[in-house]
Amino acid sequence: MQRTLLIQLFAILAVVVLGAGLDVMEVDAAQYAGMSRDMLVNGDVLQLHYRGEDYLDKPPLLFWITTLSFKVFGVHDWSYRLPSILFAFLGLYSTYRFALLHHTREVARTAALMFGCSAAFFIMCNDVRCDTILTGSVITAVWLGCAWLKEGRWWQLIGLAAALASGLLVKGPIGAVAPLLAIGAQLVFTRNWERLRDPRWLVVPLLVALALVPMCIGLYQQHGWHGVRFFFWEQSFGRITGENRWKDDSTVLFFTHEILWQMLPWTPFVLLGIWRSLRSVLRREALPEHASTIGAVAVFAALSFSQFKLPHYLYITLPLFAVIGARAVHTTTSGWWFRVQWFVVALVWVAALAIAWGVFPEERWPFTAFVLTMGIVAVVMVRREGWQRTAFAGSFWVMITAGVVLNGLFYPGLLRYQANAKAGQWAAAQPSGHHLFYGMQISGSAMDYYAGAPVKWLSDVGEARNVIGPGVAIYTDEVHRELLLKAGLEPKEEIRLWNFPAQRLALPFLSPANRHSVLEKRFILRY
Repeated sequence: MQRTLLIQLFAILAVVVLGAGLDVMEVDAAQYAGMSRDMLVNGDVLQLHYRGEDYLDKPPLLFWITTLSFKVFGVHDWSYRLPSILFAFLGLYSTYRFALLHHTREVARTAALMFGCSAAFFIMCNDVRCDTILTGSVITAVWLGCAWLKEGRWWQLIGLAAALASGLLVKGPIGAVAPLLAIGAQLVFTRNWERLRDPRWLVVPLLVALALVPMCIGLYQQHGWHGVRFFFWEQSFGRITGENRWKDDSTVLFFTHEILWQMLPWTPFVLLGIWRSLRSVLRREALPEHASTIGAVAVFAALSFSQFKLPHYLYITLPLFAVIGARAVHTTTSGWWFRVQWFVVALVWVAALAIAWGVFPEERWPFTAFVLTMGIVAVVMVRREGWQRTAFAGSFWVMITAGVVLNGLFYPGLLRYQANAKAGQWAAAQPSGHHLFYGMQISGSAMDYYAGAPVKWLSDVGEARNVIGPGVAIYTDEVHRELLLKAGLEPKEEIRLWNFPAQRLALPFLSPANRHSVLEKRFILRY
């Protein structure tokens, strides 16, 4: 069993490492990487800036630890992702330790592997934003808070304070609210009130407050009291009250379909576990613990009522949903439900095969052979040991297969069409670097990050005429290229790039025959 677990953990790590060196994506990841590089250059860690302007949106922890990673390892795509990946694996470990507090070792292992081998885990380690660190911090706080309720040890309180502080420092109040909802639910349902009479818990708010002091100093120096209020109220709670400027037209049902794909391939067991757990709570039936059920559902509901929603906001609930799903895996005896699980796994395998074979035909054979081989192995497993006994192992290895296809084939192919990144890389490779490189009516975080500094902006032909000289290069789109040519500003060399927004996948892009219809021409004009 121990050997099998180590092999499974190594497989998860291999998929994550496979994607660690990919180009960072527009918009958020590239912006955060560029801001961290700028922090390394200017040495100002208390105040955040983006393209030279004051920045007030995210707390500083992601930038601090990424800057540290850049300082130690150099500025690389993998060194940008490294701190967040470490937090993701901390979250995987904390999921195991939290589940082990109240469940069997088998349930705890299953919960950790369900979280670590899920679609969302692979994506959060690839497209790194604040939520990867937040997820690891939240589940670590839940584990240590519930462990203290049960065992009452000093190190658990200190660890809880560190986890709460890191959650607050990376995403604001949601970093404390989410774990405290889960810990509070466990406290209420276990009626362990003597823990509240233990004065040692007061060390937690004290340590958290001390950890927040540097950030608050930077916020006040840069933005005054508005910056402090933004962090403690407007950034998170303002999305519910409407005070935050970010709003969209999503409904309260937005996350109900997000969880279906984020927890792939474990969705059937997660849904079954949610149903059973909520039914037990409503009927006042005994559960091994209530932190996972109440914590996950309460945070899910709070996020659903926010006036601005993005898929990655749901990540912080996934470790708890994994625990709920693992409980269902080990308590379900219905052969029908295991067949449903295998049906979902088959869909994941078919999707992986379709991507491997059809999306980037020039590189199809190695990945197609790998997917077919893993499919044959899964069929042999089922024929030898049956649907039920092989459901978990089959689901795990098919999802690993899908992860290899995504990080080894799909994302590398997709990111070839991220023209801003390619333009920035081109500029950085020139003898003059970014100093003679301009963007005409085009900017982008990936271009700035890869160029090495914010790229200078040109508004029109007149501004372009004033800067054009030997070695100057202008990056622009088709419309403004034509304007430059009509003005007689003929370049010595023209480099064509194809652009497609990586985070806005469309079906035509997935078809090589139709891909041209959604690609945009970009140009580097070298004078």
